[in-house]
Amino acid sequence: MDALLTSLIVIFLAYIINSLAGNLIFRRVSTSKDRYTLRKTISILVTVLVFASLFAIWIERTTTLIIAYGILSAGVAIALQDLLRSIAGGILIIISSPFKAGDRIQVGDSTGDVLDIGSFSTTIMEIREWVDADQYTGRLLHIPNSFVLNQTIKNYTRDYSFIWDEIRILLIYGSNWKKAEEIALKTAEPIVGEFEDMAQKELGLLGKKYFITTYDVQTKLFMKMQENWIEMRLRYVVEPRKRRAISHLLISSILEALEKEEDIMVGTATSIDLMKSRTKDDMKDTIVR
Repeated sequence: MDALLTSLIVIFLAYIINSLAGNLIFRRVSTSKDRYTLRKTISILVTVLVFASLFAIWIERTTTLIIAYGILSAGVAIALQDLLRSIAGGILIIISSPFKAGDRIQVGDSTGDVLDIGSFSTTIMEIREWVDADQYTGRLLHIPNSFVLNQTIKNYTRDYSFIWDEIRILLIYGSNWKKAEEIALKTAEPIVGEFEDMAQKELGLLGKKYFITTYDVQTKLFMKMQENWIEMRLRYVVEPRKRRAISHLLISSILEALEKEEDIMVGTATSIDLMKSRTKDDMKDTIVR
């Protein structure tokens, strides 16, 4: 009876401590992300202490307690190893903070925005999969926190808010590629120029924390000669969540500008020959009719 009463008191005190800590954090911590992280940490610590206290209350003798702890630890380690790894991963996420709620991360084949970091799993809003771009699919993924122990975490937004992206433009041999290069860079400047300025400032701040070998975020165009076409690749910086919209705007604006030039042909030699062939066939059908 005494053990039961003591157990109830321990649980009640744990509830009070958790509530008081939550209220204190709400009053003293200003940012929502920091509140979230601190409350999660305290909740995990209180839960662990309660279980340890209850175990000690119900087993009184020291020798028996030590043996019981050993047997219990071995049994739990075997039977609940996946669960324990997830708990350990959750604690590691809070301590080392490889990502936070709101970050965009990739773990294995799963990519998305972190919605919640729980004691056992991390919830993300999925992007990509059958959607051919960095946009939401609508699925929520619950990934066991054990992934931080043995997998690489790719963070799109931690410490640096930009990524480099590229678009491809194909020109027929004989096109005025110098003019095409000038047009592409001139068209891209007002679209991605703002990103360049912000990315340059953030790189400067990032250099104070990490060893950065280059600070070049300027939009550039690189060319490569292929068998039937000239490949132009426009490289630029962009915010991860605006990647598809900016790519679409760049491609449509550059194509519109290039189509106005008579000495620039967009496409491949194979596609041009196919179009000519189809045009001749259509003309023959018209004559026969």
